[in-house]
Amino acid sequence: MGSSPRKVPGADHCVRVFPAGTRIAAAVFIALHGAPRPAVAEQTETNAAQLQEVTVTASRRTEALEAVPYSISVVTPEQIAATGVTDIATLATQVPGLSMFDYGARFSEAVTPIIRGINATASPARAFRTFEQSPVGTYIGNSPIDGYFQLDDLNRVEVLRGPQGTLYGAGALGGALRLIPNSPELNRLSGSIEASGLKFAHSEGTGWSVRGMINIPLGDTLAFRASAKEAYDPGWISVFGPNVRTNNTIYGVPLLADPGDIVNSSPIYTSRDDWNWQKTFTGRASLLWKPAESFTAEAAFLHSEVTGDGGPQVNPDFAGGVSPFDPHTMYPPGGHYQEFAMVDEPFDRVTNLASLDLTWDAGFATVSSTTSYHETAGSLIQDSTFDYAGFDGGYFLPYYAGIPTNPRFIYPFLFTDSSYTFTEELRLVSRADPAHKIDYTLGLFYESQTRNGSWYVTNPGSPERSMAQGCTGYYFAGATFPDCLLLSGPNDTTFQQIDKQSFEDKSVFGELTWHFLPRAQITGGARYYNQEFTDRQLYQDFTFPTLIPPTPREAPATKTIGKVDVSYEFADHNFVYALWSQGFRRGGANSVPESGIFAESPLLRTYQPDSTNNYEAGVKGRLANGLSYAFAIFDIYWDKPQISSSLPSGNLAVYNANTAQSKGFEFESTGPLFVPHLSYSFSYAYVDAKLTSDFSLPANDGTGTIVPGLLSGKSGEQLPGSPKNSLSAALIYDIPLTPEYDLALTANGVYRSAVALQVAPSVGTNTIQHSSSFEILNFNAALTHAHWRAAFYVTNVLDKQEILSPPTQPDQVDNLTNDYLVNPPRVIGVRLGYNF
Repeated sequence: MGSSPRKVPGADHCVRVFPAGTRIAAAVFIALHGAPRPAVAEQTETNAAQLQEVTVTASRRTEALEAVPYSISVVTPEQIAATGVTDIATLATQVPGLSMFDYGARFSEAVTPIIRGINATASPARAFRTFEQSPVGTYIGNSPIDGYFQLDDLNRVEVLRGPQGTLYGAGALGGALRLIPNSPELNRLSGSIEASGLKFAHSEGTGWSVRGMINIPLGDTLAFRASAKEAYDPGWISVFGPNVRTNNTIYGVPLLADPGDIVNSSPIYTSRDDWNWQKTFTGRASLLWKPAESFTAEAAFLHSEVTGDGGPQVNPDFAGGVSPFDPHTMYPPGGHYQEFAMVDEPFDRVTNLASLDLTWDAGFATVSSTTSYHETAGSLIQDSTFDYAGFDGGYFLPYYAGIPTNPRFIYPFLFTDSSYTFTEELRLVSRADPAHKIDYTLGLFYESQTRNGSWYVTNPGSPERSMAQGCTGYYFAGATFPDCLLLSGPNDTTFQQIDKQSFEDKSVFGELTWHFLPRAQITGGARYYNQEFTDRQLYQDFTFPTLIPPTPREAPATKTIGKVDVSYEFADHNFVYALWSQGFRRGGANSVPESGIFAESPLLRTYQPDSTNNYEAGVKGRLANGLSYAFAIFDIYWDKPQISSSLPSGNLAVYNANTAQSKGFEFESTGPLFVPHLSYSFSYAYVDAKLTSDFSLPANDGTGTIVPGLLSGKSGEQLPGSPKNSLSAALIYDIPLTPEYDLALTANGVYRSAVALQVAPSVGTNTIQHSSSFEILNFNAALTHAHWRAAFYVTNVLDKQEILSPPTQPDQVDNLTNDYLVNPPRVIGVRLGYNF
């Protein structure tokens, strides 16, 4: 008794248990985890005595959650189900200290997770995929992944807060997310199936989901596991305006309501309810081979697809009235669930991940290899008709819509992206033994990645209409008829930007732990990076003739970062720790115009790597009565923060601020309450992330003038994307109704304070905008009988509409640019499942 828990290398499973103690605590645990309940009362005392702790593998060894010497949270599949979480964006609303701009699956490559406020990139005004690396590393098991997928058949989610550069590498500047799937089980046939139906408030449609899992043993050494989930959300937003066109691509020309009048005819408008629908499929299959106790191989493949239309944006500010383009048409007024768009906005994405994990227990250490290949590809259409009509007070509108304005003017964007990533990691993890004073982890990492992105803009039909007017000369500022021809490229393309990034990372890393006392240890770690980065970007503006060929621009980097932590077990299962850790992210290059009306300063052609230094201290543990707790205080210094932005000119680029800092604290606790059958879960994070020095860079103001200091930020400004205060709390009441039936009731609430959306001006606005605060209540009731389970749930019980992002171009074109990003309304659903 009293010795510090030692780590067990090589395993990657989680033992979740209720603490030893009362039968009530045991029943609460079993209810929350959905296990079959024949003879619960007879099993609880035995299970409670055997199962004592939550274990994680974040540090590459299996260890008790409270023994990990930094801030980490574990989210169970039961918590995911009870709170309506479906993907990483919705997970971020439930975990304090974790946040994300949530534009739905359609923007999944344009947004990234944020931990402890380490993010300087604004809420995306463009749906182009990110140019910089994510500040948070996301993994399925040990394999990094991008793209969109649902959270299904998971053992747990580990949220690692703070820089994780030594073990998780570049892209873990602010932390890491580990989604740990369930592995195949030997010698056990098992499975489950579940169906659900749901209704969104303000929606005419009905949503549904179907999911299933099967685990099949194939002899004594092989096992196969497959899981899949398909879901449909009907949408809840009505839209007015999508034109009937020759096709539904960005090249489709609006049809004429009056075919005999090509110059003045209105388009054919449509409107419909439940516009922002989404359909998703995620499936994963894995094969486990364990020919000997010392060797394990697991091959897995994940496939995900998502398709849909529109996004969670509404316009409550437009009062209704005559179209700004078409004097023959009246638009209806806006509303809290009403949107306006002249172009339909379909989107799709496919994501695949193939991985092979090999583990060999060599006696003195465990040797492991993770080989993975992942790819994601997506496309979406974004309607920018109103935004561009209001850009710079409508200065550019005649160049694209003619004079007088084409009544059928539309201005759609098409964004496409693809990413292909190969990684290989080799690790040597020493065998944990109480007799050993030293533990170590050594590793090699290699990554090769290619990322492609394209942005196409058209004004279909408008150039042809200008010819039908009898225009003979091309339009220029202030011109009148007959100088009203519109200059576009093939298929009425006005602009195209095609980007290709190549990235290679070769790293060596290691950690060494010295157990200098029976209850105390100190760990030192380091990682050395050698990186190559090349960007090739074609930039072509047809309307203002500009062509930048795809000339390679390189940004190599080498860097060594470190980590030191010390921890002490001051009582059984209770620890205090102190930590210093570093994070690092690659730099890169921008192919911004060097000449023409949209030329940018040479200072914006490259951006530098950024790095973080984290100073952290904490105390965490679990008590004999089942209560667990964790408290951490942190101070992160961020050098050269990277900012990805749609510049005031509309160009896309990444640039650096000077310095920033994120400081705050986190607290979480779970355990039984004094009322029988009642337990709680509570977590809170305070994150004060802000600039600590001014920065100033020149940029094009959108009219061809490069203005010194147009890109600027002031010391003390809140960094975007992360609330200062975030809280999540739940009450769980679990009671056996009879020996065969068990009822678990869960009430959950989350709170997020207002979020800043940028630190510097971007396209369409010179003001720093903020979201509203966010307060949502959820309820879940689950009834379990033997192998059956049924659940009734309500998310957003009070049907509150929160403003996740205000308009990026407010109060233009009679407020038709006032698009607000909002959260989903109340959802009421039922689930019925069977497992064996």
